[in-house]
Amino acid sequence: MTIKSAFIIATMLSAPALAQTRPAASIIVSAVGKVETPPDVATLRLSLHGEGKTPDAAVSALAEKQKAVFSGLRSLDPKMDVRTGSIAIREVRSGDCGNGMFFDTTDPEMIADQLEAAADQLEAEANAVASQGNTAPTKGPCKVIGRIAQIEATVLLASVKDAGTAVGLAGRLGANQATVETFALRDEASASRRAVADAMRRAQAQAEAIASASGANLGPIISVEDSAGRDSMTMSDIGSSDGYAAQALAPPIIVDITPTPVVTNARLTVTFALDK
Repeated sequence: MTIKSAFIIATMLSAPALAQTRPAASIIVSAVGKVETPPDVATLRLSLHGEGKTPDAAVSALAEKQKAVFSGLRSLDPKMDVRTGSIAIREVRSGDCGNGMFFDTTDPEMIADQLEAAADQLEAEANAVASQGNTAPTKGPCKVIGRIAQIEATVLLASVKDAGTAVGLAGRLGANQATVETFALRDEASASRRAVADAMRRAQAQAEAIASASGANLGPIISVEDSAGRDSMTMSDIGSSDGYAAQALAPPIIVDITPTPVVTNARLTVTFALDK
């Protein structure tokens, strides 16, 4: 056998092996699925204060206000879910306590809390002065004239349509601040599954269009990758309401609201085989 003949035979034998190592034809597409779902839960943020000359008096006033607010809100939604944080008690001082404001932190949230505490103290001092029939600034040495007890609460309402009404009712019954914080979904997984299905339909349509334009037939799915799709929830803020004296017998003022649907996104990267 000559060297030339041996080379030809070797080439013919290696051709199938070369064909086997050639990567299969495929197409990769990326698609985003999107679904909109009416929210079925509204989150209210409440701030409640109680004032008194002693810590017990302040906490007692807070407890009465808390009971009135929660009882009123349950008249709108008996199935509401209440979650409360820790109780804080602050001293209210009067007299020559210094007019400067000093912050022992650089954290913006903590500074905001200290500013709120200072505002509460000024309000309590003004009330104390007014109750004595004296409009002049309080003089004399710095002294403690009372306490303020405070608690933050989160209320989850299943009756989304009553969220606006709940803000006004909470303010009427004594909440110092009432805000609709978010509208959301209790079952986010269901919306996520529908968004993924929508993304897959879009990926299939894209792949079919590209395959048809290239003169090939779309084959089976080779792989699917979740490209870090995230759920996006639209938040709506109704606003806040300052507390005022409770009027237990008056019906709540109805506030009609139309929450923005919750938008859920899913992003998929899908690899399809191509059949020539």
